[in-house]
Amino acid sequence: MPHRITSVRNGGVSKSDVSAALAVGWSRAVRATGKGTFADKIDSSTKTIDRALIGETLPELHTALASLSADPTALDEVAALYGVRFCPLTVQAANDLELVGNLSQTVTEFLHRLSDGTRCHRDTAILADLFRRVIPQMQAIVDEHDRRVA
Repeated sequence: MPHRITSVRNGGVSKSDVSAALAVGWSRAVRATGKGTFADKIDSSTKTIDRALIGETLPELHTALASLSADPTALDEVAALYGVRFCPLTVQAANDLELVGNLSQTVTEFLHRLSDGTRCHRDTAILADLFRRVIPQMQAIVDEHDRRVA
């Protein structure tokens, strides 16, 4: 009986998957920082950002990675495609009063979103944006403590 050798795609991440994920992350980052500020922080042009957002082209690796300096969550969706997460090696301790304010705002919005008894996909998206801001601030406090006891 002859053996058949077939080639099957290994289920890897495609370029279009990366492009779509990058567009989601960069869109969020641009919304938070402003397109001009984002472009300045990644040492690129708004044209490069526009092309990435509409999926026309992917930025070069150094440009994509530079987006982490503009917004540490800018590549979350891309990293998730590969089952990893980008996180800073060092975290600046959050301003405690700013963190309390952000937590208060987050809890208030969370309660508002649950007031109808369900959490739909829109609620989840809004909460995810809020959580992205407070999780690193809380993690900074945990890391500070861990450094002291280590």
